[in-house]
Amino acid sequence: MTLSANVIGAGIAGLAAAAALGQRGWEVRVFERGPDLRTTGGGIGITPNGMLALDAIGVGDAVRARSIVQREGGVRAPSGRWIARSSLRFVEDRYGEPIRALPRTDLITALADALPPGTVQFGACVEPAGLGDANTPATIRVDSAELEADLVVAADGIRSAARRALYPGHPGLRGTGSVSWRCVVPADGLALTAAETWGAGLRLSILPLPGGRVHFSALARTRRANVEDGPVPLFGRWHEPIPRLLERSAREVLFFDRIEELARPVDRFFAGRLVLTGDAAHPMTPNVGSANLALEDAVELAHAVGSARSWDELQNGLARYDASRRPRTSRLSRMSRWMGRFAELSSPPAIAVRNSGVWLGGFLPEAVSRRSMDAMVRWAPPFG
Repeated sequence: MTLSANVIGAGIAGLAAAAALGQRGWEVRVFERGPDLRTTGGGIGITPNGMLALDAIGVGDAVRARSIVQREGGVRAPSGRWIARSSLRFVEDRYGEPIRALPRTDLITALADALPPGTVQFGACVEPAGLGDANTPATIRVDSAELEADLVVAADGIRSAARRALYPGHPGLRGTGSVSWRCVVPADGLALTAAETWGAGLRLSILPLPGGRVHFSALARTRRANVEDGPVPLFGRWHEPIPRLLERSAREVLFFDRIEELARPVDRFFAGRLVLTGDAAHPMTPNVGSANLALEDAVELAHAVGSARSWDELQNGLARYDASRRPRTSRLSRMSRWMGRFAELSSPPAIAVRNSGVWLGGFLPEAVSRRSMDAMVRWAPPFG
């Protein structure tokens, strides 16, 4: 018996879930509100856990071919002084894979290529219509039609309509007080290293990409008046190559976001035959690689429900997925919040201690640093 799944959203989470379920023999359809694949948004860092998930889905080699390895990284002060700098070879030695970077469009394309032609329907206005139970399938409403499936996978992003339908009394998203500007610009003539620069309530990250491009993300805890002026007044006097990156962004698409997270975790990632994945399940601040977590979600969901052939088996599988994913993503959401607050400190005494680097070499022993990295990266597919 072939089971079916309707996936809401053709972002990283939705395409990965569709590919992973398809590997298990499920009949899958993906419904995307936009007119085509959402290939904007800059660059993405793929950590070893993300690569293991991509290997499990069957697109790891395609992503390796489209990405570059990040060889070194660190943290700088606005003057350019290195607070901390190191080779990233230890990541590959410890976890078996390096940190890679590629344009978001290339990751989306690799995932979409893993699906049969015609799997994704674009321009589809979708909302959940029925959760389903032991006797009835789950339904979604696509424009004016209702479509049934054995499972509905909600991968409709941070403002998920499916999450609101499951939890109408949930407080939803809350602002963190931070905003960001993101852009991909030409890298020619620039000396680039993957790094973050930390100022007073400000930080800017640089991620080199293949093809002579570089992604930067500028985050600020700031008033609206400064937000309207853009990133140049805040970061334009920082060390090179930051002023040149900002200058080049004037000729590119500059994305602006107000950073939000879920006000509190949801009670469960599923109800009936509907399951949440990716940012629909656990929107968080952008400090621990949420794209990698979405890839993990896809692999674990497909493993948990892939062989289900009855209502009881489906429910047991969804419960296993929830029991595995919700504690991990809740823990990393808290860690991401803490990391953001630490990097965006604005008190001069706290900044002085932070930027001295003492916390790296003395107050925060290497073993603690390894444990923090382990919490983010040490994951493997739930099968051999």
